[in-house]
Amino acid sequence: MTTTRAPVFFVSHGGPNLLEDKEKPGDFYSWFGKYLKNKVKPKAIVIISAHWQGSGKNGVFVDTSETPKLIYDFYNFPQRYYEETWDHQGEPVLAEKVIGLLKKAGINATGQEYGNDHGVWVPLKRAMKSNKDIPIVEVSTFSHEDMPMHTKMGEALAPLR
Repeated sequence: MTTTRAPVFFVSHGGPNLLEDKEKPGDFYSWFGKYLKNKVKPKAIVIISAHWQGSGKNGVFVDTSETPKLIYDFYNFPQRYYEETWDHQGEPVLAEKVIGLLKKAGINATGQEYGNDHGVWVPLKRAMKSNKDIPIVEVSTFSHEDMPMHTKMGEALAPLR
């Protein structure tokens, strides 16, 4: 029996105006959403956002919210973008599993009810509109740019694939 591991993606994004983009790169997100839902069919999405940083030398945060709030961490855009909503959910049980895997790898992971910053909700909303079927757990980066530590974090989360 062969086991197929879920793919890992780097999902770039811009500001919230991506939500209205009808051409490139917007067409990519339309394709990506269909690909995720129809081919990958994830049970959940664990997403690491560069817009949320951990604390201390070896600390990261994991969002444990059941219903993550949207964080409008962008500036000088038309008011309509600050009124955007998105039908999605978190997964506290998975968040605790993420915390456990990170701690097992020697990473100081702390759970908190944070929400989803625009690095998470803008590209995923553009790709999948409503997303109640696939829970999302957001994880911060470290507060530093130590590549080996970030690689260690990815390796710690690999069993989730």
